[in-house]
Amino acid sequence: MGKIPENTDELTDFILDDVLYGLELDPVDSERLLSYMRERHEHLFGPHSTYFVLGSYEPPFKYRLDEALDVLNYRHDAYAYLLATQPDLHVSDDIPALKVKFFLHALYADAIPLILEHNTGGAVAEFGRIERPTLLCRTYLFPRSLEEHYEDKSVLTTEDAIFARAIELAYHADNLDERLTTLAEHAGTHELDISKSDLDSHLDAELNRRRPSYSGVITDSLLHLESLNQCFSWATTAELEEQLSNVP
Repeated sequence: MGKIPENTDELTDFILDDVLYGLELDPVDSERLLSYMRERHEHLFGPHSTYFVLGSYEPPFKYRLDEALDVLNYRHDAYAYLLATQPDLHVSDDIPALKVKFFLHALYADAIPLILEHNTGGAVAEFGRIERPTLLCRTYLFPRSLEEHYEDKSVLTTEDAIFARAIELAYHADNLDERLTTLAEHAGTHELDISKSDLDSHLDAELNRRRPSYSGVITDSLLHLESLNQCFSWATTAELEEQLSNVP
């Protein structure tokens, strides 16, 4: 389907054809689906702007989702939310309830910000789902350190810039330990008391001891959205908050 379903018949057809791929909804499940929509009507179709925020629920990545919710909910007449906070959809066991619930919310959100920090988990599955034409035009990707903004040593004169560069190196450098050692030495030349151990601890806290990466398939899609002006890279939480201003 190339457009958002405008009535219950179109919605049912979309769920059957584009989500369930041939699975049938019995009359009870159809009624439960429509009841769910009626119960969420004010939330999904109210006069406010709705932001369906996607990303990893693992700590510490969930912290960035919470920050995004705070930023977006601070807007006038806005409601930003996570899928996990919405009521469950109760249907038969052979129906993928979480998948259907996802599309019900994605179809009617005004914008879908997706915060991406690594190559695995539910956020990657969500990334695949939102590439459908029906959703893509309202999707805004926020990948961490897709680009390197702190390569220029002339800007590496503050603690924030040093730690931001460490995050970028974690995503891009093959010889990470060596590069972090050099970065710590550079910090010392600017009288910043930051050791290699401090940088390692910062990466552990920010990235959950994970060596982050994006597969070629993901980076190809990110570049596509970047060309559509719907992809905005960031290294620090402060930069993420600033980049969220690109969500209308």
